[in-house]
Amino acid sequence: MSQATSPALEDARGANRGEEPFAPVPEQRAFITTLPATSRDERHAALVVGVSALVFVLALPFAKVQLEQVWAFIPAYQAALVVCDLVTAALLLGQVRFSRSRALLLLAAGYLFSASLAVIHALSFPGLFAPGGLIGGGAQSTAWLYMFWHGGFPLFVIGYAVLPNSRLEGGLLAPITALAALVAALGWLATAGEAVLPAIMQGSRYTPAMIFVVSSVWLASIAALSLVWSRRTRSVLDVWLMVVLAAWIFDIGLSAVFNGGRFDLGFYAGRIYGLLAASFVLIVLLLENGALHARLAADHERDRRSLARHSERLRILAAIDQAVIAEQTADAIAAAVIQPLRELLDVPRAIVNRFDLAAGEVEWVAAAGRRRIHVGPGVRYPLSFMGDLERLRRGEPQQIDVQALPRGTHAEALLASGVRWYMAVPMIAGGKLIGAISFGGEERDFSPEQLAIAREAAAQLAIATAQTRLLERVKAHAAELDARVRSRTAELEAVNRELESFSYSVSHDLRAPLRAIDGYARMLDEDYAGRLDAEAQRLIGVVRSSARRMGQLIDDLLAFSRLGRQEPARSRVDMTALAREVADELRGASSARIDLAALPGAYADAALLKQVWLNLIGNALKYSSKKPDARIEIGARHDAQEDVYWVRDNGAGFDMRYAGKLFGVFQRLHRAEEFEGTGVGLAIVQRILARHGGRVWAEARPGEGACFYFCLPRDAGHGG
Repeated sequence: MSQATSPALEDARGANRGEEPFAPVPEQRAFITTLPATSRDERHAALVVGVSALVFVLALPFAKVQLEQVWAFIPAYQAALVVCDLVTAALLLGQVRFSRSRALLLLAAGYLFSASLAVIHALSFPGLFAPGGLIGGGAQSTAWLYMFWHGGFPLFVIGYAVLPNSRLEGGLLAPITALAALVAALGWLATAGEAVLPAIMQGSRYTPAMIFVVSSVWLASIAALSLVWSRRTRSVLDVWLMVVLAAWIFDIGLSAVFNGGRFDLGFYAGRIYGLLAASFVLIVLLLENGALHARLAADHERDRRSLARHSERLRILAAIDQAVIAEQTADAIAAAVIQPLRELLDVPRAIVNRFDLAAGEVEWVAAAGRRRIHVGPGVRYPLSFMGDLERLRRGEPQQIDVQALPRGTHAEALLASGVRWYMAVPMIAGGKLIGAISFGGEERDFSPEQLAIAREAAAQLAIATAQTRLLERVKAHAAELDARVRSRTAELEAVNRELESFSYSVSHDLRAPLRAIDGYARMLDEDYAGRLDAEAQRLIGVVRSSARRMGQLIDDLLAFSRLGRQEPARSRVDMTALAREVADELRGASSARIDLAALPGAYADAALLKQVWLNLIGNALKYSSKKPDARIEIGARHDAQEDVYWVRDNGAGFDMRYAGKLFGVFQRLHRAEEFEGTGVGLAIVQRILARHGGRVWAEARPGEGACFYFCLPRDAGHGG
């Protein structure tokens, strides 16, 4: 088996180690102003300069040959030159807006300066539009405008060369305004101020002063060319700007240095050089602009396809999430996404595999080819077909060469379906390897984007598989719990039926003997009272009293058992009124003093709460009945989450060591001879309060009285 060695796979491994998945791509330079010149650019430029130099050398001996005066040549040449310079300046200014380069702004200003001076130069040319020029001036105006024009442009290029990294701050209005002012000043100086300038023309011939002036202009062009040449890193613009400066030098040489005057061969050839010089950068800018638009169109199409793929990726992931929410099975989720995933990966085949680690086998969950889709188990093959299992456990994708697999039906089937290479991307959930997504075809290399898409889908499918398995276990556990609940409910219903049967038996069957005992004892007492001595009559009284006590015990026990099955019928209860009603009902002939404070209301079962007050107030009256100054206090307070009520007396009290027995059934802390009772009342109180979410407790001292507290939760719907 072949292990993954492709760069794409190494990128994927790096991503699994937490590294960046792909190496950063250098930013593409879109403009010739920043695009480094290649040797091809320099060869082309050198060829143009060489041809220009050859023509210059061939034309030099004939520069002073006088030719016919073709007046139409000047406006045609000047108009073409102005158009070239203006278009070049506009393209450069467009790039200035993005690059914010002050050097590039100076170069664009140089082309604007050249176009402006070319217009003024043509308008001032004597004999072209008017005998003395259209804008006036003198015999020297046109020549000086030419010198300003051809000497000024190289100065702008020098500024461009010495300010390569200077950034423009502010807008373009101020520099353009300054340039317009400079052009206006030079135009005024060459026309209205001609008198202050030395004479460099005598008719159509040059004066000796012309040699100094034109040499200075020529040297400025040579200096500009040298500065651009000396730049350490030259852009494409720099290379063609040097071609422009070379043509500019040839222009000045033929039309102002080596010729004799206007309308000779040097005059015409130099201006042709000037037009070519204006055209070089423009042509390169237009070509580059066209290439830029082509790149933008290609980038737009690539971005459109990338956006479509990204949208499809999100759609697949969203479909998996929605399927998980809808509680679909893992197999159904895989079947729904396998074909869109194969199309997104753009491969002949894609498969979602489930691992059976115990059996050492892989099972298809869903598979998609170009013509059909297979869903469901059935296809199984060795686990070794997925590559290195330990690397898969670490989250590393595996690249498999089908021809390196052991020969057999499975490998032959892959080859027959056109799969020569495939990737296995692990599906890991909760740190456990549960399967893999495999995809492949004829090609060996897989792109980083394909691996990223497969990893996303594998992660989501692993989560979906884990969640569906968990959901299945939860459902099974819920079904088991539901069965247990039904079983326990049936058992509880059976117990309740037995309790009801027992209650009926107690209520009817046990009462019959008691009624008989009490009835026969009463008959003995009434019919044979004269024959019985005092001891016999006392014993009959004990029998009848015990029968009545047994009947009361049965009533209390039945009442206690009913509380366990009775659901409280809650309503708004006025606790103050209820406690007063119970106190008045129980007081009877008692001389005890009862102090009742205002009590907060409750949301509870009024009948059951009345049982609470009956037991607590009744006990207070009973256990304080032997005190000559019996006092009972009923009050309440608000706590954080509950209301606490109490009944306090100054009666017999009890030892707190035995407080745990207070609320047990038939538990008593005093002898029946001292205080009557069955020992069920407080157990009933505790059960009623428990049914309401409350509790009861007591504090006491022997001979000093007792205080019974109970509380009800305020969040149950009651308040003060």
